[in-house]
Order: sequence, then C-alpha cells, then structure tokens
Amino acid sequence: MKITIDTNIFINVKEEEEPFCENSSKILDAIEDGQLKGVISNITIAELCVGYYNINKPKEKDEYISKLYSQDNYIIVNLDRRLADQSAKIRSETNLRLPDSIIVAASLHEKVSFLISNDGRFNRVKNLIKICTSEEFCKNYLSSN
Repeated sequence: MKITIDTNIFINVKEEEEPFCENSSKILDAIEDGQLKGVISNITIAELCVGYYNINKPKEKDEYISKLYSQDNYIIVNLDRRLADQSAKIRSETNLRLPDSIIVAASLHEKVSFLISNDGRFNRVKNLIKICTSEEFCKNYLSSN
C-alpha cells in the first residue's frame, strides 16, 4: 500500500509528541520495514529542515534527510510545473495552506491510498483523497498488513 506522510507524522516521532508519537512511529517503522510505501513531497523535506535549522543542528539535518532519500520505501515527489498548478487549484478551492496543498497534489499524482496526517485541516480535501490520522490508520489498516 502506498501512503503519503504529512510532515507532522515525522515531527510527532522526532519530538515524541503525545498522543501521536506511538502511532506515528508504527507507520514510519512499517515504511522502513517495507510493509508500506511512503510518499513525501519535497515541501515536507523543506519543513523538516526548518526544524533542524531552528535548533542549529545542520549536521543532524543532513543525516536525517540523507536517510530519507536513501530508503527504497520512500518516494519523494518534486514540485514541477504541473504539480504547482494543481497545488494552486487545490489551495484556491479549499483554502488549505499552500504547503498542505502541495502535499495533497503530490498524493494525487502518486495515486496513494491514504494521506496520513494529524492535522484536521486536511479534512477540507476529503472529497479529493482519503485522509486518516495516524491513530485511525494504525487501528483500521496497519494491523491487517
């Protein structure tokens, strides 16, 4: 199964944010173990980098991002002209923030089964793509894999 991972799933794990950390960790572990294929937009890469720059840890940033790029079970989607246009259309129609609209456009491009996010604003695009929180995904889909 191919799923998109929103930036907050990675942050939940890195920051050990409760109540999301456990389920978010299970999802990332399932991708690393090859049970799932994870799709991330390069906007997610940028958002993750911001956190490392905010705490002045560029070496850790480089290591983490290199690990994501080197894993076979991740597809990193770059923003091209067509995806930029689709993102703008999604933004215009839903009032979703532009970075989130880019994540949705990448998800549609890759024809994922679900977009996993703990951000309720993604509910604005439920007519375009299936949205699950990390808890919902683990409860309803991950245990059956």
